[in-house]
Amino acid sequence: MPDEATTKEMALEHCRRVNAGELEELLKLYAPAVRFEDPVGSGERIGHGALRSHVRNAMACRVNEVPVAEPVGSPTGRYAAIEVTSTMNYLPNGPLMARTGVFAPPGDPETARIRIACVMVIRVGADGLIDDMRSYWGPSDVFLLEGSDQ
Repeated sequence: MPDEATTKEMALEHCRRVNAGELEELLKLYAPAVRFEDPVGSGERIGHGALRSHVRNAMACRVNEVPVAEPVGSPTGRYAAIEVTSTMNYLPNGPLMARTGVFAPPGDPETARIRIACVMVIRVGADGLIDDMRSYWGPSDVFLLEGSDQ
């Protein structure tokens, strides 16, 4: 079983690999049958293929994940939660958020960015890989950045 320090480090390593654009290296942190939901409430997805597609989409937006504080662990060492601020280009995914009413479309979609405040919770299995990941955020945690806001 993983220990608390290792699980916390895996949460941080997730952010590092996303920021570096290292999709295949990121997948090495996850069990092949990983279950994940981003955001929680959007529907659970399962497996490396689904995670690859989800993260590739985020990387296409040039996502940058910045931990707000050190991860928080659990007594068993299997869980870690980390508060993260994700910033990404409005395009190509922002129009979907605008259509669902999260925010109004920006004046200049080419330069606008999106900031999301979230909490990511991971669970690490006995094999030392993340077997469950949940990202908690809602419409009030999403901000459209334009002009000097960026």
